[in-house]
Order: sequence, then structure tokens, then C-alpha cells
Amino acid sequence: MMKNKPVGLFCLFFSLACFLAVSGCSSSKVSDVDTITVVDQLGRSVTVPKRIRRIAALHHFGGKVVFALGQQDKLVDQALYHRENLAMAKVNPSFAAKPKIISGHELNHEQLVALKPDIAIAYTSFDPAEMEQLETAGIKVIAIRGETLEESYAGVRLVAKVLGCEKRGEEYISECQRLVGLVKERTKRIPPEKRLKVMFVGPKNIYTVATGQMLQNTILETAGGRNVASSLTGFWASVSPEQIAAWNPDVIFLGSSLETYGADVLAGDRQFSTVSAVKNRKVYVFPSNIGWWDYPAPHCVLGMVWAAKVLYPDMFRDVDVQRIADGFYSRYLGYSFSAMGGEL
Repeated sequence: MMKNKPVGLFCLFFSLACFLAVSGCSSSKVSDVDTITVVDQLGRSVTVPKRIRRIAALHHFGGKVVFALGQQDKLVDQALYHRENLAMAKVNPSFAAKPKIISGHELNHEQLVALKPDIAIAYTSFDPAEMEQLETAGIKVIAIRGETLEESYAGVRLVAKVLGCEKRGEEYISECQRLVGLVKERTKRIPPEKRLKVMFVGPKNIYTVATGQMLQNTILETAGGRNVASSLTGFWASVSPEQIAAWNPDVIFLGSSLETYGADVLAGDRQFSTVSAVKNRKVYVFPSNIGWWDYPAPHCVLGMVWAAKVLYPDMFRDVDVQRIADGFYSRYLGYSFSAMGGEL
């Protein structure tokens, strides 16, 4: 019996060593298991917790993506802006109870830090100094961008990966692609020479237009139009009345004006008296009344459907944009477009 004791002790020590080795391995991998590293759309490597419990969205794109992924309960702030914020607050008491961390264009850093989000989702145009300030305070910042559909989809996939809901992200993207496909399938039949000339007017005044580098250009081209300012570069280029008269657009869309001006301003301006769109009353405010569909976000696919029907109503006679918007909003904001007060 005495001869068996060393064997028993050996087994005991061996088992203990194995246990400690396994425990030590697990302990050394805690950081790997509990975090993931992603590359955001500024090309920055960002390591974030694998389980995100609290999210701040510093731009409407990020806020909408979080809603679309069904993760809105994790938002520490309202994360929707302008009219969409007001519309959601009317139908969702828990949303209305959350704080606003951005007033106008000013971010309340102290309030944001006090809310202790695991991550903050910013747009790529976010001030780098402010981004560094947040990360110094322990808030990981993910930057996303959506000036093209491809960038928007990449932004969705990035956020979906961070939040651990890639499948939901792909479903969202597939629905967006389906709507884009619906429009492209019909407008591709329009010969180049018969495509309507369209001008997309920006937020500053009636002499700022969307260039060929902007999301609005993609919206117009997908909808079967020709952006008269497609050769211009940059964002919201300023142009002269003479240039607009020379372009002579068939249709003018007023986008994101936020009530700073309307179609009546163009109608009352002598500089526009010779422009076909004004003479023929083909000036339209881009929807919607509760949230613009020309902002960088996959929701802009609704703007493509609407714009295509405005430009070519006979070709899209069977397409009910309000019904499509109701379904899209229900799935990706939690309430139908109509229930939130949306009108076209």
C-alpha cells in the first residue's frame, strides 16, 4: 500500500498542474475573449468590449443603424436628430426619457462621459480632437461613413460586427439592396438622352447644389435622373444664378433645407424665371417630413424610390411609396412611417 502513495501524489500534483495551466491559459486570454478589434472607416484599429451594453450615437447615421439592428435599448442617448427625434419621442416614452447629448451641433462632453457608454459611434467628419478627448475619458469611438451606398453598407457591417448581430445587419442591407434593385430595374430602360435633368439644392441656400461626389448624386442617377452638377466636386458647391439658368434643370429637389427656404423662394426669384423646373412647377421638397431621406444612411433607399416615382410617375404607377416606407420603418425603427406622423 505504501508503494502506491507516490503514484497518488504524482497524480494529484499532475491534476493540479493541469488545472492551473488551464486556468492560467484562460486568465491570459481574458482580454482576447472579452474584446474584439475592428478597423473603422477612418482606418483606425479600435479594440472594443465584445459585449456592448451601452451605446452613444453622435450622428443620425449611427443612431439609425443601431435602431435597424434592433439594439436601440442599449442607447444611452436619444441618438436621432431633428424632426425624426421629435417623431420618435411622441410614440416611444422610453426614448423620450433619454437625454440629448447634442444641442445644435455642440456635443456635451461631460454629460456623455457621465453616461458611461461602452462605445460612441461617430461620423468620419467628427472632430479628431474631440474623438481623442472621448477616448482619453475611456470611451471607445467607432467612426462610420455613408456618402455612397457601398460606404453605408460597410458602416452597417462594421456596427453589426461590433454589436454581435451580423445576421441582422445583412438582412437590413439585403432589404436596402432590394429597393435599389426595384428602381434600377425600371430606370435602366430610359435612354441617356431622355433622362431628366435634375438639380439637388442644399441646406445653406438655393445656390448650393449637390455635386458628383455626394450621396445625392447616387440618389439622382439611380432614380433615372441626370445631376446637372455632377461634374462639380466637394460638398454643397456654391453656384451662380447664371450657371443654374444655363443648366436649365427639368426638376429641382430641395433637400435638407430644414425650413430655411421652400419652393416659393424659387418661384419668387427673378433669377429662376427662365428655369424649366420653376416655370413648369417641378420643384419638390425631398421627403420626409419626419426625417430626411437624402442623408447618409441606408434609409436613403426610400428617397431613391420616391425620387424615381416623382421623375417617372407612369413607370412607377404601381409603387406605393407610403406603404413601402411603413414597412421599412416598422422593421428598422420599430414604428411605421405613418404611425410616426410621416407624410409624403
